[in-house]
Amino acid sequence: MVNLHLDKTVNIIVPNTNRALQELIQTSSPEEFQRLSQGKDLSSILDSFLGESSKNESSNKALLDLLKNNPTFKDLGSVTSSAKELLNSLKQSSEGSTLEKQFSKFFTSIESVNGKELQTKVENSGLFLESKIKELQTPQMQLKTSVQELAQLLQNSKVPNAQLLNSELQKIINSDTFKNISNTTLLTTTPQESSTLEKLSQQLQKITEGFAQTQNSAVDKSLHPKDLLFSKETTQLLQKVQELSSKEHLQNTNATKETLAQDVKATLLKAQEEISNSNIPNKQELLKHIDKMLLSIDYNQLLSHLTQNTSLYIPYSWENLEEGKFSIKKGKNSKFFTDIELQLKEYGSLHLRLGLFEGDQLNINITTESQELKKQLQEAIPILRGQLKDVGITPSSIRFLDESSHASSEAYQLSKDVNTGFEVKA
Repeated sequence: MVNLHLDKTVNIIVPNTNRALQELIQTSSPEEFQRLSQGKDLSSILDSFLGESSKNESSNKALLDLLKNNPTFKDLGSVTSSAKELLNSLKQSSEGSTLEKQFSKFFTSIESVNGKELQTKVENSGLFLESKIKELQTPQMQLKTSVQELAQLLQNSKVPNAQLLNSELQKIINSDTFKNISNTTLLTTTPQESSTLEKLSQQLQKITEGFAQTQNSAVDKSLHPKDLLFSKETTQLLQKVQELSSKEHLQNTNATKETLAQDVKATLLKAQEEISNSNIPNKQELLKHIDKMLLSIDYNQLLSHLTQNTSLYIPYSWENLEEGKFSIKKGKNSKFFTDIELQLKEYGSLHLRLGLFEGDQLNINITTESQELKKQLQEAIPILRGQLKDVGITPSSIRFLDESSHASSEAYQLSKDVNTGFEVKA
């Protein structure tokens, strides 16, 4: 099963990297902003949007309406269709084979879907990139955290030499080099200067060695036996800082590169930069498709932020699918409803409503305009029942409805107590 949490939100929006936010600002008319701002300037609007919108339902709705009614996003299409266009363009370019391999692994056939793989693909769909970067423990961030913990622990030490060493540690903490350690530059290709990291490493190694020598001082131990300098916690933290501040550790970015290499948006941003600086014949066409994909991903990030839910797309390709929509809604008493609306090339429209209750009981209603597809689905029901039971779900009922039933049946009508959870588009 796929473990997608309904309460998971995309809560990291970075104005200078979110293309959808930039587009919304650039394409919205002064009149629209005037109605939205109520006398506030643009800076105040963005502050409210980025920081307080989740607490203000009326502000959320106004911004959401502005986003959904913006013509740029209405005509955007799906991420999957944009990915297909990009892959086709890469196939036409003899110099795009490496990039084609990268993107092909992101958008595999729906036939190979399984719960674990789908969950991984959703997590690496690009929607959570900024959140992942913020939480990523890079070597520099590990060191920064540990140094701050050490300085905090020893700020009340009474040992004279420890006080001097801690003063030196505070100078490093207050330096521009230390303050500028963050994950905000991970998506840029400009590497941090090796000489800067080497200097920081040497300074911290010298200070930790000084602390260690002071710990071994018999005089200091006899004068200040209960001082925090001699605690087990301090010893462990000193060892940790000494290990983390080694030049080899600080310059080891393999784990970070591997994490970013798995993410669609990070890969797109890297490809955008590489292609922009290349002489590939269809360069402009490739950049257009990449830009469209990035805008689609950022639109879903923005939509998620405003709705306090998670708007997703499934990064899978399916040749028989023209378009599709997948939404999950939550009702009272831990009841969940899923609507799947597909437009198939060969069979036309297919609608499914799934209702989950009592933790493992599932009702399925199916509507299709194709009698041939209906027959195939009916024949496959025994297989479906078996697969559901294998993952701990009991199919209480599986019903086929006609088109009029789909439009009017209570089984397809949402009650007032149902709240939208998240929406997935294919």
